[in-house]
Amino acid sequence: MSRILVVYYSRTGYTRTLAGELVAALHADVDPLDDGRDRSGFLSYLRCGREALKKRTVKLLPPAYDPSTYDVVVLGTPVWAGNVSSLLRSYVVAHGAQLRQVAFFCTQGGSGAERVFRDLAEISGKAPVATLAVTDNDIKTHAYVQQLQRFAAAIGTAVDREPSATEHRRA
Repeated sequence: MSRILVVYYSRTGYTRTLAGELVAALHADVDPLDDGRDRSGFLSYLRCGREALKKRTVKLLPPAYDPSTYDVVVLGTPVWAGNVSSLLRSYVVAHGAQLRQVAFFCTQGGSGAERVFRDLAEISGKAPVATLAVTDNDIKTHAYVQQLQRFAAAIGTAVDREPSATEHRRA
């Protein structure tokens, strides 16, 4: 069983692309978030931005994995109107107490990562072991590979320092 879980939401595919590469680099399990709503199109784009600005939560479909069984949960979101997506916010609100260690990544058009990372730390109640912010343009041009490698290495170091979740339960 993997000691790392990648949980993310992606509306346009940029965050999904980055999550997929992280899953491969970390040999992690992956749990894409879904609320069962069609979030495509311009009106949905506006609704997503409004939800993020108002820091709303939404009802998610049940997660595939129990985050309490992982040493590190890597949380990924697009930056919406300078904020965490409502889907990832909902997940962290629901499961933050179960997360042992966290790492954060986001995709952004241009800016907002620092605020998103601060909000995720506040919502989860945990400082991240690593953060990664990548622009949509970096994804299009594959200009983020070294950043991703450093991010994955920092997560790997955190996992190596931590006794496994199974060992914690035995103690």
